[in-house]
Amino acid sequence: MAEKTVDELLKKYFKISAPRIIIGILMLLFGIVIWIWPDLVALLIAIYLIINGVLVLIDELLKGRVFKS
Repeated sequence: MAEKTVDELLKKYFKISAPRIIIGILMLLFGIVIWIWPDLVALLIAIYLIINGVLVLIDELLKGRVFKS
């Protein structure tokens, strides 16, 4: 059941279709990176959130301009 959920999420949101063995290897690698360098992971998450926030704000501003004109 969990395998289907991971596959569906990857296909739906990230448009990624990969064999389960590759997904398993990536999970192990990311787990090791989180264990060894937790500060690096926190920095990457912070950068992602900042970029995503800026993109959402830009998208909302552009939507507001479209509705006004």
